[in-house]
Amino acid sequence: MAKIVLIDDEPRLLATLARFLELEGHEVVRGSSFREVEGHLWPGRFEVLVTDIVMPEVDGMQVLREVVSTRECQEAVILITGEPNLESASAAVRLGAFDYIQKPVTKAKIIEAVTRGLRQVKLLRERDAARQMEIQLLKNLAQLGESASVLSHEIRTPVTSLRHALRAVGDKLGVEDKVLIEEFTRNLGRIERLLGETLSFAKPLAPQIAEVSLAELVREAVAECRVLDSFRDMSVDVRIDESIRLRVDAQMFGEIFSNLLRNSAEACGGTGSVEVECEPRDGGLRVLFWDDGPGVPADKHDEIFKPFSSSKDYGTGIGLAFSRKVVESHGGTIGLEERQGAGACFRIELPASAVAGAPMPQRQDHGD
Repeated sequence: MAKIVLIDDEPRLLATLARFLELEGHEVVRGSSFREVEGHLWPGRFEVLVTDIVMPEVDGMQVLREVVSTRECQEAVILITGEPNLESASAAVRLGAFDYIQKPVTKAKIIEAVTRGLRQVKLLRERDAARQMEIQLLKNLAQLGESASVLSHEIRTPVTSLRHALRAVGDKLGVEDKVLIEEFTRNLGRIERLLGETLSFAKPLAPQIAEVSLAELVREAVAECRVLDSFRDMSVDVRIDESIRLRVDAQMFGEIFSNLLRNSAEACGGTGSVEVECEPRDGGLRVLFWDDGPGVPADKHDEIFKPFSSSKDYGTGIGLAFSRKVVESHGGTIGLEERQGAGACFRIELPASAVAGAPMPQRQDHGD
């Protein structure tokens, strides 16, 4: 049930419209003037306002200005007019009107307009709720970040000691028991990595900018991933000119590249291929990570970069959120490139300020 506010100085029309909406299950607050209902017209206190334009004292356009501009309501405002024209309709839309209904007002007209208004309000409120949740989450992470270094040390020290102890025990056991110990050790390593990603995301970024080789950064990330069981059978083709150098935080970008490579391996089930290439773009540089896995559904392209949003049962959803945070701190963007066929293509775009060294190579077309 939605709360609808009706304003009209014609008592008969006011009663008729109210009855139409009440039969649809809505709560209707009615008034012959703005003053009679203004206490209900504040953000979040109603869903739709339907008001006549021509009224004594405060007319519909004045009501529209008060509700939308002064009180900053996002709720839908629908105007009733007897003589609509293009100029008045344009003025109403510029002032924030959702729609207008021409007299005579039928049941079908008002119900259809109110229904569309309710859909609009619902979408706006869901959007605002999602934004507030993300803002609160980021605030909580910021608070965590203030003590991230201490927390990281307090947790990593016993985990590292336990991992070393397990390896020492495994060296003295038989083959079957040693396999179990190695599995425990791998899980502890994964816990350390996930902890590092989470705390890295929580900490305020302070990039240490230096000139580094892009090709070397990618090769180091590949070498780091090669020790993982999930990556040992992956094929990696790096097509980056050795002369290309970046002005970035090498450690942070190394983490980004490692994360993208691990994601590709996990998506491919450990037996696929990844291609890494770069190309000039608007004075800056575009770096592409292609894989031949199942790809990412279009409706998840933005979702996967939000913190704690993961499509994997064992993921934290921090890796890509951290990657976006780092890239944006360098003035760039990260996202998914649309491509034909299977697979995913992650795109990092860096501005000219993040590129140093030799001139950019000419773009090469490798096909889809």
